[in-house]
Amino acid sequence: MEAPARERSRQLVYQMHDSISIPEDVPDLEVRRGEEGIVRELVMHNESVTAFVELRYSTGQTKGWVVVEVMPEEKVLSVLE
Repeated sequence: MEAPARERSRQLVYQMHDSISIPEDVPDLEVRRGEEGIVRELVMHNESVTAFVELRYSTGQTKGWVVVEVMPEEKVLSVLE
């Protein structure tokens, strides 16, 4: 993930986050495989890495969250509404 973008000694103007493709359909949130979400946090535990991913409507409002395992295998672990 990229570091927050700053303009010379001013306050933080915006923060960029990485996008990730959702690896499978999530019917509870009406999300199809391949739609993108925004990675808000990565957590490493033993040999696996999971991402907390925010899914948004086109309006920018949060639709829901999914926890996606990104290593060693991409799959949705849970859905948070």
